[in-house]
Amino acid sequence: MKSNMKKIILIICVIIGMSSCKTIQFGGSDSFYGQVNQTQVVLNGNNFRVLGSFTGNATSKKKLFNIKNRDGLVSEAKKEFLNNARAAGVELTGSRAIVNTSVDYMINTDRITVTFSGEIIEFVK
Repeated sequence: MKSNMKKIILIICVIIGMSSCKTIQFGGSDSFYGQVNQTQVVLNGNNFRVLGSFTGNATSKKKLFNIKNRDGLVSEAKKEFLNNARAAGVELTGSRAIVNTSVDYMINTDRITVTFSGEIIEFVK
């Protein structure tokens, strides 16, 4: 009887332990990549101008049992975003910021593509 009770308690503990762990797929809706430090800006007037909208892409081949190769795709896409902005004559200097950003993932059987898009604005007042 005591052995059965120990098994039941062990099974309950395992179920509770497994249900409290949450795995998320890379780029899932619960994961967040991007700005770590958040700031608050009050836009109660026309105190900024939009310098342009840009995108950046990064692609990687999916590898079985390897998630690390996907971690840098958002950074690579953001780097291309900044390079595309620089090619258009827009650099992040002074009072300029990236706003309205989005990170899109396209995952198929053998490739992952990340698209980073956003706008660069400059505060003028």
